Amino acid sequence: MKKSEIINNLLEAISNINKSLQIRNVLVKTMEHLEDALGVEASSIWEFDDGKKELFFRLVRGDKSNIIKEKRLKVGEGIAGKTVMTKKFRIINEPLNVLEWKPEFDKISGFKTKNMIVGPLTIENKIIGVIQLVNKKKGIFTEKDIDYMKIVSSPISIALENAKLYEKQKDMMFNVSLALSLAIEKRDIYTGGHTKRVVEYSMMIAEKLGYTVEKKDKLKMSAILHDVGKIAVPDSILNKQGKLTKKEFDIMKTHPIVGANIISSMKDKLLEDVTEGVLHHHEHYDGSGYPYGIKEKNIPEFARIIAIVDSYDAMTTDRPYRKALSKKEAHNELIINRGKQFDPTFVDIFLNFINKQQ
Repeated sequence: MKKSEIINNLLEAISNINKSLQIRNVLVKTMEHLEDALGVEASSIWEFDDGKKELFFRLVRGDKSNIIKEKRLKVGEGIAGKTVMTKKFRIINEPLNVLEWKPEFDKISGFKTKNMIVGPLTIENKIIGVIQLVNKKKGIFTEKDIDYMKIVSSPISIALENAKLYEKQKDMMFNVSLALSLAIEKRDIYTGGHTKRVVEYSMMIAEKLGYTVEKKDKLKMSAILHDVGKIAVPDSILNKQGKLTKKEFDIMKTHPIVGANIISSMKDKLLEDVTEGVLHHHEHYDGSGYPYGIKEKNIPEFARIIAIVDSYDAMTTDRPYRKALSKKEAHNELIINRGKQFDPTFVDIFLNFINKQQ
């Protein structure tokens, strides 16, 4: 690929850097193109934790990168820490001759650093992080390489700052949503801890399915809010000692629709895909569920996951109309209803996890 094409790819990556919540994916693409443009073996982006006055890896690329990604540096410590202080781009073609060089990184990873180019990531002179490129494949780093670094430093700085703001917003949304769900949960004297267990079980399945961080967040929010629509169900129905009448059950069956309407009215990007998980978590795999009687893969994936973990927790918890089933009895119920009420693949994943916990 010609250098001009590589630079065009780099500019395209930069143009997309703040259009996605999947900041890491965009940063990976950007650094890939930068590595190609400059011909280097490895790269990293450090993020500055202003509270702790430390740098930590937001992204590490290259051989042995996983071994060092947990490392942190104080301000002034190492080459990256020094860059936080100076806020200047710097070429280091002989790291062993640099006072602040920390050979422990190479000792830990087995990677040999031959040369390096490093620069600050700033917004209005405020330090956001540090960018590094390591080991020029041909020749040594030059001032022209610094020019390429400067092209990406500004948008990456903005991306990191946006990521911080998004994570704060996300944490706030999770906390508010959990508080709301727990408040509704307290109306039902039999469901203490239900929401947290549904979240825990859902996250376990998400881990086995290899969900991205963004997809895990959306499933987590779906699990937190799956019963938020019960705010419209009277206490007399929620806590009735005995079987619900048809009229009462019809009222209970409205809670997924009410919950979906509440969530869709919030218009938050984090809540995209959450509405369908809440709306359809009482649908059955064979089409016998509610509110719409859809079946199999027409039921959104989040809803199929929540349906299993919600039912399992309900079965293993005392209810007004019955005592809790044993874990073995609940296990057997999931097996019996595998492919009928529940997605068979997700049942297998969940039961494998439950069996290991016992």
